[in-house]
Amino acid sequence: MRPSLTGCLVNLTPHPIRVLTPDGELFVAGPPARRTEHVREESRLEVNGRPVPVLRLGYGAVLDLPEPEPGTWYVVSRVVADALPERGDLLVPAQLIRDADGNPVGCRAFVRGAAGGIG
Repeated sequence: MRPSLTGCLVNLTPHPIRVLTPDGELFVAGPPARRTEHVREESRLEVNGRPVPVLRLGYGAVLDLPEPEPGTWYVVSRVVADALPERGDLLVPAQLIRDADGNPVGCRAFVRGAAGGIG
């Protein structure tokens, strides 16, 4: 039997989180955040010390992410979850549901951050 996760879901993305449950119910799990977390992007040109248009893109500090709280799960972007693999309280929308134009309109599941083995 799989362990059950319970607690409060906090949406830190600029999009509403709509979830389609296995029994077909669609509900809004969280409205868009007023203040979203983000990763500061750092990029520079680098090819043998010469100005060639090849970019190396890295990510700096994650800004505006709340500290972990027991029983609280934070919905974030994949970029944020990847930047903080040690945070087991981060969830990323997965199994996206798309409209006719290919735009995501909801999800069927969440993926936990890299450190978050269930149990």
